[in-house]
Amino acid sequence: MLVIGLDVGTTGTKALVVDDSGRTLASAYREYELKSSDGGVVSQRADDWWDAVVYTVKTVSQKVFPEKISAVALSTQGASMLATDRDGAPLCDVMTWMDSRAAEEVRELDASVGTEAIYEKCGWPLTPAGDAAKILWLKHNMPDVFEGAACFPSTIEFINKKLTGRFVTDPTNAAIRQLFNIKECRWDGEILDAVGISAERLPEVAAVGECVGTLTPDAASALGLTENVKVYCGAHDQYCAALGAGAVSAGDMMLATGTAWVVLGVTDGLLYTKDHICPGIHPANGAYGAMASLVSAGSALKWYKNLIGGDFRTMDEEAAARRDSAKDVFVLPYVAGAGFPHNRPEAGGTIHGFRLGHDKYDLARAVMEGVAFEAKGVIDEFAEAGMKIGRLMMTGGAARSDLWSSIVGAVTGCEIIRPAEPETCCMGAASIALVGEGAFGDYRESSTVLSRSSSLGENDPEDVAFYAEKYEKYRELRAKLF
Repeated sequence: MLVIGLDVGTTGTKALVVDDSGRTLASAYREYELKSSDGGVVSQRADDWWDAVVYTVKTVSQKVFPEKISAVALSTQGASMLATDRDGAPLCDVMTWMDSRAAEEVRELDASVGTEAIYEKCGWPLTPAGDAAKILWLKHNMPDVFEGAACFPSTIEFINKKLTGRFVTDPTNAAIRQLFNIKECRWDGEILDAVGISAERLPEVAAVGECVGTLTPDAASALGLTENVKVYCGAHDQYCAALGAGAVSAGDMMLATGTAWVVLGVTDGLLYTKDHICPGIHPANGAYGAMASLVSAGSALKWYKNLIGGDFRTMDEEAAARRDSAKDVFVLPYVAGAGFPHNRPEAGGTIHGFRLGHDKYDLARAVMEGVAFEAKGVIDEFAEAGMKIGRLMMTGGAARSDLWSSIVGAVTGCEIIRPAEPETCCMGAASIALVGEGAFGDYRESSTVLSRSSSLGENDPEDVAFYAEKYEKYRELRAKLF
């Protein structure tokens, strides 16, 4: 049995063909453009998503027997929204999850509904990135588009429409839009009234793994697949990554390391905290999830690499020998602002203790450590909220670095587990398709086959002691900054 796991992300789309033994048989990737302009605008074209889906699916299907592909499921970026007509044709560019133009609309929604009320309803604190504020922005600033829109889809709904003819989303993507009540599993009437739309102008909500339909004739022709291919309702990319990494039972925790780093814990119930960890409904039956993001993480090291004209491999090799020489060097890595739990987008980074005797690799090590210290702060809040954390499933770019992974382990005290398949979002989507097709009974069973991983081993006690001391100094510096 062959299925395709599709990850329609912020900067590109990936596709994997996976069989029911967990083997990846083919993969493909295509990038697309993000457009930025004054006023907090960060947009892209929804048709670029579809073009990338067509390219990647055709590419991977041609590497196998396409008639043997039986199903597709989606992993998608969340809260990147547009307006469309009834047929799904875009009426405007996508307002991505990074778009911040709706700041005034946040204040309006705070006054009418309340930030804390929206957090309680949706699991996400009110922000300009949420679709509630962005739809209200369209109402105020593009009234013709707002009035003419039959639907306001985000990524998963737009692609499901292209594939099957139906606008369908899932609870993980619906919640991040800040329009969906996770306790009642429906679009929230109070929020919709404040925005000025009815539920009829939003997609259907289906459970993760529910069959949305089969490919339309046009979609099948474009993708090079048969019309019998089923499309199963997927999930937000971080929840798919959790499935792909094997974070499916209460107490499991995933650290997804990309441009931003995301900590996702699996819980027994909805987890609300003072600093707004974001609770949600996990795809695994009976489980819940909780997420927090570090916006300045992978982006900090990439910024530094580009600044010095280096490469990641050399930085890794050289920084590995710099623990002691960099012991008094600290980097507060807020190159893109300070994310959870500080929520200070205006904050900038700080370098402390850098002297003539230090070199660029001392500083590279300090950047890695600073991001690891920020991750520890997030994980500590999960622990304070009652999660018992032992293993940390680390995915993404930093997980490919033995050095950065070992620093995270020593700083957090967690055993680091790294999946064999790096494309965990695609693997999670493939898991949804395989469970839908009956290859596995549930996601816990599928994870035993699809989520192959290895442990980094026990943390070096000397490193653990070293970083316990350095973290306390880091906290002191951070307290002075804020």
